[in-house]
Amino acid sequence: MASAQLKQVLAGIDLFAGLSPAAISQIADTGATFKTAAGGKVISEGAQEAGLRVVLDGSATVDVGGQSRGEIGVGDYVGELSMIDGAPRSATVVAGPGGVTTFALSSAAFMPLVRGDGDIAAALLKTLVARLRKVEAAANNS
Repeated sequence: MASAQLKQVLAGIDLFAGLSPAAISQIADTGATFKTAAGGKVISEGAQEAGLRVVLDGSATVDVGGQSRGEIGVGDYVGELSMIDGAPRSATVVAGPGGVTTFALSSAAFMPLVRGDGDIAAALLKTLVARLRKVEAAANNS
């Protein structure tokens, strides 16, 4: 995938919403792109490696504890929590029929960016707070 396309996908996800082109470039330059053949595991539940995976091409299925949580496609991402806290993977992601290409950003690569760029830290906090509010609202309505 061309660098411009990668940056466009990264800029389009809520986790990085509102970041400057320079910050998106920093993130893009810090990660790596991986191709996983159909049926291959992109990440495995319980694995110790921590980091974000953003789907750039293709699709994948997400399973937690052997239960399907659905399919993800271009622009979807997993692993943002492990990227932040370094905890083991909470899901297994398996490449779909045509395989999948993902952008990977490890915790070790991401944390220096957060420490060095307040805009990246603020964008991350904003997204996580929005998710927490959504969970709280759902719990209050049940």
